[in-house]
Amino acid sequence: MKKHIFVILFTALLLLCACQPTPENPIVVGKDNEAMIEKAKETGAPDTPNGNDLYEALGCPEVYTVSLSDEAKKVTIEGNAKVVLPDTDGLPLLYVGADRFSQETVYAFFNRLCGDEQMVEFPTQEPKYAIQAQMDALIKEIDELHGKGLTDDDIDVAWRLRDLESLQRRFADAPETVELTQSDGTLKSVEMTFGGKHRGTVETLSVLSRPFTDEGKRFGAQNDASYDDDGSYSYVDENGNTQGFNPQSGSTLWYERTFGSTPRGMAILDVTAESISGGAAAFPEPVTLRGWDEPETVLLSVSPKDAREQAEAIMRDCGITDMRIDSVALWTNRRMISEQWEDVQEARARCTPERQAYIVRFLRCIDGVPVEGYFGSSQVQIDGVDEGPEWSYETLTVAVDDGGILSVNWTGPLKVEETVTDRAALLPFSEISAIFQKMLPIKYTNINSEVTYVIRLDRVRLCLWRILDRDSYTRGILAPVWCFYGWVNSDGYDLTRNDQPLLIINAIDGSVIDPMQGY
Repeated sequence: MKKHIFVILFTALLLLCACQPTPENPIVVGKDNEAMIEKAKETGAPDTPNGNDLYEALGCPEVYTVSLSDEAKKVTIEGNAKVVLPDTDGLPLLYVGADRFSQETVYAFFNRLCGDEQMVEFPTQEPKYAIQAQMDALIKEIDELHGKGLTDDDIDVAWRLRDLESLQRRFADAPETVELTQSDGTLKSVEMTFGGKHRGTVETLSVLSRPFTDEGKRFGAQNDASYDDDGSYSYVDENGNTQGFNPQSGSTLWYERTFGSTPRGMAILDVTAESISGGAAAFPEPVTLRGWDEPETVLLSVSPKDAREQAEAIMRDCGITDMRIDSVALWTNRRMISEQWEDVQEARARCTPERQAYIVRFLRCIDGVPVEGYFGSSQVQIDGVDEGPEWSYETLTVAVDDGGILSVNWTGPLKVEETVTDRAALLPFSEISAIFQKMLPIKYTNINSEVTYVIRLDRVRLCLWRILDRDSYTRGILAPVWCFYGWVNSDGYDLTRNDQPLLIINAIDGSVIDPMQGY
């Protein structure tokens, strides 16, 4: 694969624990935001003699060239990476908090995406005919597996038989019909109960246009809960099993044109440039996914520019003014098929016919500086163990295909609470480079294999990143950071996703940030 093509896998390598700039081994440390804030305000931002030329002020090249090899750690790093700086004369340091979607925003998205159809609340019961349809489908699958020579003891048959028994029990108690409640997109307050104990309330909405089918539109929103007790705790369920409960922050808003239409596969082509220029999506060279026979082709008639404009129109029509497009990628529902698959033909059948969509990724933009996100959440540690409250990073994607808007997914909106400084003091790029070249080989040390990791750096960006504030999982600091992007290749297999940073370095104090821990 060339660097112009990027394949995104959902299995990503874990990042380092937060650490000091240049140790021989990663050192887990607690966050010291107070010291970072003082350092950010010490001398002010670097001088920019030519207006907003941060490149000159930070001693930063427009292209970062790196080539090094650490035989002991079995890591090679190479690349000529474009360095992207914001068009500003300095970067701010701000306090932010977890935001909730206002009813006005929910109405705006609901009316824009679902206004042409009658939407009903997600039913809490299923009628007999809907359960019967599910049983018929399972019986057909079981008969097909029996036809292939599988017995009831085979795992693929056994779990279907268990599901069939469960459906049969539900069918016996199911009503003939279910009354449906029409929705206009209004959030409703719902009481939360875990382990028989009242835990708080949550504002939520879950609606669809064609209940009891896999067709029709689906729309939903759920705001952060108001907890009676936001501590982590455990309880014993009705089966005598101990269950854990962790409060979570990350309001969500989602839409699907039809059930399951949110793309679940991989990105195969970066078309961000074409979405601006108006050029057609095209592979610069043949690309064949592992396990498939024929090269990939662009199946969509809609152009990358059209997809970009449709996504921008959604944001504009819904009154969202502080989010900017970061990238546009062509996705396929196909997946890599490894040699471990027992039945390659069956694996292929699950992804046939091939479906594609453009995924338009947005980032929050504050004073001209993007806030980089992460597909996951940070989790507060309790006694050194990841078992505390979680806070989702902000992500916003819009999927577009030939039928128009396919899906919208927005998680973890942020709100600015206080500006600490408009122009934080930043380390020169030479120090950031030294930290990067020291720490990346440590992070990807290949201890258990003779194979060397080959890391191909293709982009470096100065942006903002959310860091947890002390003793909170819904309040944090947006701090200037350097994000390094690229590929990690081991034995010809790309392991990391292109839009997730390989390494994140605090631009103020040089510490390496672990997105899982949030600092």
